[in-house]
Amino acid sequence: MKIVEQENKVRCDVAGCKNLAEYSIVGEGGNKSQYINVCKDCLQEIHRECSKIFVPKSPTNIFNKPIYKGGFR
Repeated sequence: MKIVEQENKVRCDVAGCKNLAEYSIVGEGGNKSQYINVCKDCLQEIHRECSKIFVPKSPTNIFNKPIYKGGFR
């Protein structure tokens, strides 16, 4: 799945939105009739809602934890 810039003037596919689509969400092997066309505002809203569900995990620490040999930390 990927997001590409829309080349044609089409309306956003989100219900209630009347803006022109700037981007299309493309599935692998799908034809143009199966693209999901979204405007920039709706794409930002989709991103905001997805970030509530999918939280990126922090990377694992590749360094060993320091070992303190007395003194201050």
